[in-house]
Amino acid sequence: MFRLWFAIFHALARIDFAIADRLGGVAAVAFHFLIFWALPIVLVLLPGKPFEIAGITIALFYVYILVGDHFFSVFGHEELERKRGMIDIESVPEIREAIVGAILKYAGIIVSFATIFDGLQDYSHARAFVISHSSGFQYFDFIYYSVITITTVGYGDILAATLSAKLFTMTEIMFGLAYVLLLFTMLITVYVDIQKKKKESS
Repeated sequence: MFRLWFAIFHALARIDFAIADRLGGVAAVAFHFLIFWALPIVLVLLPGKPFEIAGITIALFYVYILVGDHFFSVFGHEELERKRGMIDIESVPEIREAIVGAILKYAGIIVSFATIFDGLQDYSHARAFVISHSSGFQYFDFIYYSVITITTVGYGDILAATLSAKLFTMTEIMFGLAYVLLLFTMLITVYVDIQKKKKESS
């Protein structure tokens, strides 16, 4: 199972790197935004269960990519890390660039889970979540719920009611905690490495 996961992630990473190399940094970010954020939102807002399923699937795929990305950052693969640039960070501007990338991914996970929640609510005919004070725009309510969930605040004005909704809510909480922990660990490690290199060169 682990080998299959790594093989799939490795293939996706190669495609991702090829797109980034072809389009450039800004265009690659825009491409990710359109395919993994905007397209799923549009799909779940369209009427019809096939669109909802497609939107949920793409959002889940993005979550899968991010989970693999961070799993292999901890346990993984030097080639992927070197290609992504994490091993070769040697300056403060590169750390800033890594932080901006991490923030974008964090925003992406919030949007992806909001899309999943919205799709589940539509697919279940409004039974997946109980919303005590609706804003009148369901997707905004789930963006709000996703932010509240990933930050583990949990006001309780939106409640997961079905098994699938509860499982995805738990997944977002666990991923959010792990993401922040890994981000701080990565930044501390990179900072220590830079300081060592400075001492060795002086």
